[in-house]
Amino acid sequence: MKLKRMMFLLSFLTILVGLFTLCTESVHAANSTVFRDGDKLKLTLDDGNGVNRVFKFDLPFTIKPDTPIRLYSNYIEIPPGDFTIDYANSTISIADSRPAPGPGSENHIEFPIATTMEGTVQSVDESTVTPLAEEPKVIEPQVTQPVVEPKVDQEVDESPEIPLSIPSGENFPGTFTINSSGTSFSVRLKMKNIQPTYTSYVMVKNADAQLIKRIQFDPETTFSYPLSNLNLSTGGYYFYIKMIDQSGNSAASVPQFVPINNNKAQQVEVFIDGKLQQYEQPATSISGSMLVPFRAVFEALGAKVKWDGATKTVTATKGNTTIKLTVGSRDAYINGKLVRLNAAPRLINGKVMVPIRFVSEALGAKVKWNIAAQSVVIFHAPPQVLTTSESEQLMEENEDASESHSNPTILKKISTTFSKSTDIVFVIDVTSSMTGTLDYVRQKVKGFVDSVPAGSQFAVVAFRDINLKADKDLEFLEFTTDKNKLKGNLNMLRPSAGGDLKESGLEAIQLAISKFPKNSNSKTIIFITDAPVHDKNTALGKARFSVDEINEQLQKNGVIFNAIVPANGLANKQMKKLVDTNEGTLYDIKDAKLNLAK
Repeated sequence: MKLKRMMFLLSFLTILVGLFTLCTESVHAANSTVFRDGDKLKLTLDDGNGVNRVFKFDLPFTIKPDTPIRLYSNYIEIPPGDFTIDYANSTISIADSRPAPGPGSENHIEFPIATTMEGTVQSVDESTVTPLAEEPKVIEPQVTQPVVEPKVDQEVDESPEIPLSIPSGENFPGTFTINSSGTSFSVRLKMKNIQPTYTSYVMVKNADAQLIKRIQFDPETTFSYPLSNLNLSTGGYYFYIKMIDQSGNSAASVPQFVPINNNKAQQVEVFIDGKLQQYEQPATSISGSMLVPFRAVFEALGAKVKWDGATKTVTATKGNTTIKLTVGSRDAYINGKLVRLNAAPRLINGKVMVPIRFVSEALGAKVKWNIAAQSVVIFHAPPQVLTTSESEQLMEENEDASESHSNPTILKKISTTFSKSTDIVFVIDVTSSMTGTLDYVRQKVKGFVDSVPAGSQFAVVAFRDINLKADKDLEFLEFTTDKNKLKGNLNMLRPSAGGDLKESGLEAIQLAISKFPKNSNSKTIIFITDAPVHDKNTALGKARFSVDEINEQLQKNGVIFNAIVPANGLANKQMKKLVDTNEGTLYDIKDAKLNLAK
């Protein structure tokens, strides 16, 4: 009898353990952890890898369809319009319009406990939920320094990169404002954690949506900058904030239209859809209403116009809207309905002038009076201005007009050192922080090519950090004597990547040395970077060469070496040795950045 009882108890325990194991596996099937925080649950998802956009959220219960779910990446909320939820398959998908969560990013969802579960389960099994005492905090990543022999001026070789996870558009965490006098703008970022690998800019595009200025600023404080420093001519411009990380991920605010009127003391300017209007008879203020030539404004607003000289009546038609106005009369008609005007149309210097606010709003446009710029601003619809990297190549400036002959640019200075035709290789760091410098090289290289002796050849070696294993970490663009082809090669380079503090510049220099033609009479390298280089003596496994080895190769091959690098720090010390030994000159990279605030 006792034996039977013991066997029964043993069987029962076996079944109980099996059920417990099964339950445990169900709860943790997704390798996720559920936290309870007040009246909501938090579920951790898989970490980001820079590619994956679909995340599974398996749970020991079913979430009711239409339950509000909030998605976070690195504790920054992703706007609801940027992801979709498949309740049936327990997946959440991030839209292609925003970058996938970067490598190592922490991702989680939050949803309310009440009315969340569907079916027979009406409450959360507390055993499946880990209590959360307080809001999780972002823990700064710990940097493990490599064990190497102590060196003078040795720096930490690694800088862990936290992917940029900031929403673009209306939810961008920053504000751009023009002061009341219209003389300066201010930028403030509303972020708790701004990573040192982020680069922050104010972008300025003209009325044709072409990038003309880029102003770098410190995101840690409120940034103010005088508009006069931009030397903008009278016209319409779009300003927006842009943040970029070292891997090329970016976020941007909504572009804001800013009219610039350098003649505001003399005349009022009119902007329609961002374009400055040119009138034979300038806009005139009558009884508080701004009057403009009727035909010009109606046609700019897309309306067809008729003029009856006998009755002095203007008729404008757009779609289903017809407007009639008569010179000298405050009575106007919209589709036959009488509207009383503040000021009647007038004949001024032979031009029929009509009130611009009335006709614009009657045709469905929005009108604003910009008191600071003494300008009328009219838009049919909100402006559509791209903020993508592809749309942000700076327009070329007139070198002769922008360059002071008393203080020539760095490239112009280098060009004066050549007395005979030379084979020249530009070795350029193309990580994201080099954006302004790369624009400088693109813009100034034409004048450089025109200044060197005839018969010179030009090539380009572009480098990032080869340890990132990204595409085109080292890229050689072949020699050419055609300055237009050289400019085309430079225009193909897009700054991106480069998570380390140091870069693979020595490999790039060695590649440049190997590419010089055997029959070169004169060889020159122009090396451009804002960061130190990996040296195999101090960065084990990250470099194939040391500074001393590259120095020997430069001397052996008779290469003149010029460097454009920071004025201080390890990069300067490394390159100074190569410059001093190889008949070159060291230049400060701060003098080779285009359109950056000082």
